[in-house]
Amino acid sequence: MGVLAGVIVVGIGVAVAFVRPAAVVPDGTTVAGVEVGGLAEKELVAKLDGEVRQKVERPITVQVGSESFAINPAEAGVRLDAEATRREIELTRWRIPGEKGEELAPVIAVDEAAAKKALEAKVKPFNQEPRNASVRLAAPQTVIDGKGDESYKASDRGVTLNKGTPGRGVDTTDAVKRLVGTVREGGSRLELSVTTLKPGNDTPKLAGVDQLIGTFTTYHPCCAPRVTNIHRIAELIDGTVVPAGGTFSLNDAAGERTRANGFVAAPAIVDGELEDQLGGGVSQFSTTLFNAAWFAGLDIEKHQPHSLYISRYPPGREATLDWRAIDQVIKNDTDAPFVIRARTTDTSVTVGIYGHTGDREVSSVTGPRQPRGDEGGFRVSVTRTINQDGAVKGTDTISWTYRGLD
Repeated sequence: MGVLAGVIVVGIGVAVAFVRPAAVVPDGTTVAGVEVGGLAEKELVAKLDGEVRQKVERPITVQVGSESFAINPAEAGVRLDAEATRREIELTRWRIPGEKGEELAPVIAVDEAAAKKALEAKVKPFNQEPRNASVRLAAPQTVIDGKGDESYKASDRGVTLNKGTPGRGVDTTDAVKRLVGTVREGGSRLELSVTTLKPGNDTPKLAGVDQLIGTFTTYHPCCAPRVTNIHRIAELIDGTVVPAGGTFSLNDAAGERTRANGFVAAPAIVDGELEDQLGGGVSQFSTTLFNAAWFAGLDIEKHQPHSLYISRYPPGREATLDWRAIDQVIKNDTDAPFVIRARTTDTSVTVGIYGHTGDREVSSVTGPRQPRGDEGGFRVSVTRTINQDGAVKGTDTISWTYRGLD
């Protein structure tokens, strides 16, 4: 009997060592670094809503580059889900001496929209939008307007280049994820990376355009119907971009000269005679464009001077225009786009061609007039020399015979 009692005592002793009257959290268990081991259900709930919540939802210092700010996770929609965290913790009635609990991550409830909005407001002062690159080409001013020997050297006159400025920004979608991770780990500091934002290009079609490569001005009396037509065709052509290797047709670009297209009747030379024609006067724009292309050193594939010489134009260095019969065609034989800009006044029209020809200078020499017929006609030749980077790139000569005078 004494032996049996001893066993019972020992048995009772063992029971006392290993059995507890209520379920508790295993010793050594922590949540976000807060000790919760040995707590019963009610105590655990209070601990989670108290100390654990205070630690998890404490303000976090966020570093952005060289600047910093504080953010309250709870106010940003990042909160401890105490109930879900409680479900992750197993209670036990068994307590094993020497057994260590585990570190448990708190369950975080996230309102992503609210968190992103809060972070966007915080990082707004640090964000900087990039400034896009652009090319601005001024309406051309008068540079050359002579009817005799002239030369022109490409320059940056009228060109404004803005290479753009990189911006900076914080990816708030990634920032929300990192904020949640910091909160879950019970951290108090968060460093967000700043992304460099590359500038875009507001004028991608003008990439490579950085010079006024050719220009010319011609003059006319004010206020005649033909001036309306000069202004209209200038308006239609202004801003035209011709890509490298492309071809420009003045007829195709301007379209048929009709009333619907904004043209009026005005005198024009038809078969050597003056008669009213819709679009009369557009040849002045054609001549101005021709000279701008001539002094740019561009390949003028097609043009035709007037049959009668008009004294306001350079002899031989001019070009008439007639819908579907006489065109002016210019080939862009450079490595960059070219852009035609036009400016009109009551008494003048100026065409500027912007592009890139580098260190190019074009000179034009007009030969003597060789009389032809009894009506003041003459034959004339004009020679163009293109100097590129200090060496002669090429020469070309145009010759024309006028039947008489306008």
